[in-house]
Amino acid sequence: MAEMMFCPVDGAQMNHQADKLVYPRTREEAAEMTAAMDGVIDEVYACPVCGRIEARRASGRPELRQD
Repeated sequence: MAEMMFCPVDGAQMNHQADKLVYPRTREEAAEMTAAMDGVIDEVYACPVCGRIEARRASGRPELRQD
């Protein structure tokens, strides 16, 4: 399950909307890829108060997590 994310504008807890498969941007991210998943996952969030959209890279390996 995704960790909570808070809106940088108003501080409200954001709603997890989607997980999106994207191409890796660094060698470290490319190292996370598997034959079953040709990319890495972005978590997409929306603020229920102001409507702001934010995304962050998800990782199954805590040492590579970018929050």
